[in-house]
Amino acid sequence: MPQFALFANFENPFNDTARALRESVDSIVHAEQLGFEQVWLTEHHFNAFSVSASILPLLAYLAAKTSRIQLGAGAVLLPFHEPIRVAEDLATIDALSDGRLLLGVGRGGPFPEQFRNFGVATEDSRDMLFEGLELVEKLLAGTAVEHAGKHYRHENLSVYPRPVRGSLPTWLASLNEDSLQLAARRGYGLMGASAAPVARLRAALERFNALAPVAPQPFIVARYLLCGEQYAAARAEAMPFIRDFGANMRSVMQRFPAPPALQPFGQDASAFTEDSLLANAIVGDPAACIDQCLALQAELGPHILLLKPASYEPPTNRRSLSLFAERVRPALS
Repeated sequence: MPQFALFANFENPFNDTARALRESVDSIVHAEQLGFEQVWLTEHHFNAFSVSASILPLLAYLAAKTSRIQLGAGAVLLPFHEPIRVAEDLATIDALSDGRLLLGVGRGGPFPEQFRNFGVATEDSRDMLFEGLELVEKLLAGTAVEHAGKHYRHENLSVYPRPVRGSLPTWLASLNEDSLQLAARRGYGLMGASAAPVARLRAALERFNALAPVAPQPFIVARYLLCGEQYAAARAEAMPFIRDFGANMRSVMQRFPAPPALQPFGQDASAFTEDSLLANAIVGDPAACIDQCLALQAELGPHILLLKPASYEPPTNRRSLSLFAERVRPALS
């Protein structure tokens, strides 16, 4: 059976942080009531629009506000955090949620100010991500941990509380070659970005499968969503959000030219045009959304569809999620 997840950015178009947090929590509770299996929270820093800088406290709060939906950190930007504290927080949240926590990790995204303000060199960030994840896993799995790495060194280290589970289902928010190889060796899942064209996702999956992965977690595919009763109206409602996202990403690329390995989400500027973003979204009336989802299934095989609401208006997004659950999802089972 297909699984569906909500992608929660904790967006603040209202210039009111308390309202932004409340609206996002309400949407997550709504998604749980609709039967969504997962919610994933993004980590953003120094951003007045996306106020989800502290996703682990948010996940702890959601553990109390929900009862069934799995809670995903999508993703913890590990190079910006002390792995010991991350392990302690993960263990605490997993216990509070009765084992509903899912872990996604990332390098730091396409935002140079994050690396600058946290004092992390971009060229070190991938090594720090992989080593930090290894240390977190050791700390969750056992006590008296020994670790002698390039970035972290510890002797006889144990963290408390101990986790409900000795390991957490883990995903890498990256599709580059190093990430594919690590995920294949360790049984991690992969996350495909909302702007990634299907051809790139398919190529990454083919390469991943060729590496003979060890019991990986399901592939997660992010896509923008706006499902409405009328096709043209839904497309028009989604355009302001999609247009702004594309413009922001193109601006980042112009202001901070980067080699291909550091481009936003591994994509060049063509992935962030309005036409490209809309072509890779789930937007339209229920019939169109069904066709778009079936096309993804045909290209990528089984996956978890991670839906990012594409309106600035929370009521519109909740109506979109409801229509998807009531009219689209049944046609995909």
